[in-house]
Amino acid sequence: MTSIGPYSSVGVGRPSLARTQADLRTQLDDLTQQLSTGKTATTYAGLGAGGAVSLSMRARLASAESYQATGATVGVRVNLMATTLTGLENLGAQYKTIDSNSFDLTTAGLTVDQSQAAADLQEAIAQLNVEVGGRYLFSGRSTDVKPVLTADAMLNDDGDKAGLKTVIAERRLADLGADGRGRLDVSDVSGGTFTVAQEASGPFGFKLASVSSTLTGGVAQGPTGDPATVTLGAAGTPQDGETVALGLTLPDGTKENLTLTARAVASDEALQAGEFRIGATPDETAANMQAAFDASLKTLGSTALTAASAVEAGEAFFSTAAGAEPARVAGFDGAYASDAERAAALQNASSLDAAGTADLTVSWYQGEDAGDDPRRTATAAVDDGVTVAYGARANEAGTTAVIRNLAVFSAMSFTPSDGDAKARYAALASRTANAMGAAETTSAIKTIAVDLATANTSIKAADDRHDATKALAESAISGVEDVSKEEVTLKILSLQTSLQASYQVTATLRQLSLVNFL
Repeated sequence: MTSIGPYSSVGVGRPSLARTQADLRTQLDDLTQQLSTGKTATTYAGLGAGGAVSLSMRARLASAESYQATGATVGVRVNLMATTLTGLENLGAQYKTIDSNSFDLTTAGLTVDQSQAAADLQEAIAQLNVEVGGRYLFSGRSTDVKPVLTADAMLNDDGDKAGLKTVIAERRLADLGADGRGRLDVSDVSGGTFTVAQEASGPFGFKLASVSSTLTGGVAQGPTGDPATVTLGAAGTPQDGETVALGLTLPDGTKENLTLTARAVASDEALQAGEFRIGATPDETAANMQAAFDASLKTLGSTALTAASAVEAGEAFFSTAAGAEPARVAGFDGAYASDAERAAALQNASSLDAAGTADLTVSWYQGEDAGDDPRRTATAAVDDGVTVAYGARANEAGTTAVIRNLAVFSAMSFTPSDGDAKARYAALASRTANAMGAAETTSAIKTIAVDLATANTSIKAADDRHDATKALAESAISGVEDVSKEEVTLKILSLQTSLQASYQVTATLRQLSLVNFL
């Protein structure tokens, strides 16, 4: 018998009650999942209006993380480059204190300081050849090319191309000239005077700059004419200790004074270098002066001029101009029957050749050089609208100066039997070693370092902004996606109570019949 009466339609199949129970069970399932995962939903659709917020914040979070990853990579590179620059600066500074008069030779014909310079050259090259993940940091845009040759390849010929030592030797021949007088002609004495004249030698040898005299009755005129000429001699009798000085300009732009001192000494008394004996007549005094001058000129050529020549050859070899070819003595590549014929041609050369020399000369720098700002050869975006430039080339002025001076300083060897060797070494050391620690070199290196420090500062500032952005984005995402487990637990308990009550009502209704009702 079925139930009748006003409650005949009430039962387990009542749609509204069943639907309510189903909704409660769905809510309970959702809350149970939230309690286990700690998340509001497993899909963006489940977040409702918060889905758009979550997607937007996640996009900002991904962008910040991407920028930070780029910044971290670039930061490692910049820090390594800064370490290299600091090392080169410190290396150069060490040579400011070397003793140019210390002349203890090793078996290789180098002084102890030169041997150290050879080792430091290798170290400096290794620092400039630093790479991270296969990327060379001082090669400009050619990040897959090692920027600097090895010291051996730089200094020595490779069979087809001339290294630094050959370029130095060629320039020395041209600067000294055939007679070792630095391309100056010294005439015989005539009428109590003699002349010193420049050859028409272009950039080579000594250049007459000035003349001065304290000689009583002395002759010191010039420089005049083109090529310049100086006239020296005696028209009277000088006093003991009086001097005449000739100012000379050397190929590297440095100045030297060739000073002669008159001495009133007996004919059998020895004279020091640069001294001349006062004769009985002006002609005799002038002849003695000329002989002393000639000897001093050759000595100066063998020492200071040779050192200056090496420095100037190094300047050409390590030229930093984009696309520039090293300037070598004109005629160096001619067809000669012998080494003697080649030497004679170089000794009489009157100009430098800078056309086609790159194909015949070792190129120490192998990286890219378009002549533009080296920093712009490597850039990276570290934030919206923020790009840092951190590229570098090993042939920039500061780094080139260190490599050049170390190479030139260690390229020249000496023999103990050479009477001019010590003075030549002192002239070389005073030019190259001191130049490595000079303010110009230090300043040029620091300029690169400052540029890199600026890039590093921008990276760190961007990183701080990204940290703030990430914190904001993560907070917004958490506010949309995360749930409070305490709140969810209370909701579950409330739902469980409601659902239990609903089931109790359902159970009561299932047991309802006319008999029970009556």
